[in-house]
Amino acid sequence: MAVEIKRKNNESIESLLRRFQDKVKRSRVLILAKKNRYHEKEENKSKKRVEAKRRQFNRAKRKYLIKVGKLQETTGRSNGKNFAGKGKNKTTH
Repeated sequence: MAVEIKRKNNESIESLLRRFQDKVKRSRVLILAKKNRYHEKEENKSKKRVEAKRRQFNRAKRKYLIKVGKLQETTGRSNGKNFAGKGKNKTTH
C-alpha cells in the first residue's frame, strides 16, 4: 500500500508535501500501521502447553529447594534480584 505522488510543474515543496499528507490520510495507511503496531503472532497450543509445563516444573522445584533449605525465600517480586541488589538468589551451603 505505497503512496506515490509526482511533482507537478511549478509546484512548491510545501504544496507537494500537503498533497502527499492528504493522500496518506485518505489511503488509511497510517491507521492500519498503528492498528497492527503491537500485534504479535499467537503461539500454537503445543508451544503454550510446553511453556506452562516448564513454569509448573520450575515452581515446584523452587518450592522444594526452599523447603529443604537450599534456597533463600524472598518476599515479593524483585525482578530476579534479591533485596541487597547483588544478583539472583544464591544457594546457601
